[in-house]
Amino acid sequence: MAINTTPKEMAAGGLHTTTATAINDLDFPTNGRNDKAFSTLRAAYAMRGHTLHRSHPGDGAVAYYATKWGMVKHLPDLDAAREFLRQIGGAV
Repeated sequence: MAINTTPKEMAAGGLHTTTATAINDLDFPTNGRNDKAFSTLRAAYAMRGHTLHRSHPGDGAVAYYATKWGMVKHLPDLDAAREFLRQIGGAV
């Protein structure tokens, strides 16, 4: 059984091996990764205490939703998400 841990996670004297089948974002071309613009905005929202969600692309046009304290704000596209981020005092 292969264990895939970082040195900090590895127990003292523990077995540490890696496998050729380990998968992370670096195993795929850039166009196959999660949307970087969305991930960057999500992080910026988190810095302001908000969360940013998006709908699943398979459900139709992608929409975005900002939430905080149980309130939800619909944002129709990334430009609207960027503008709302500016309104709450954040920057990308």
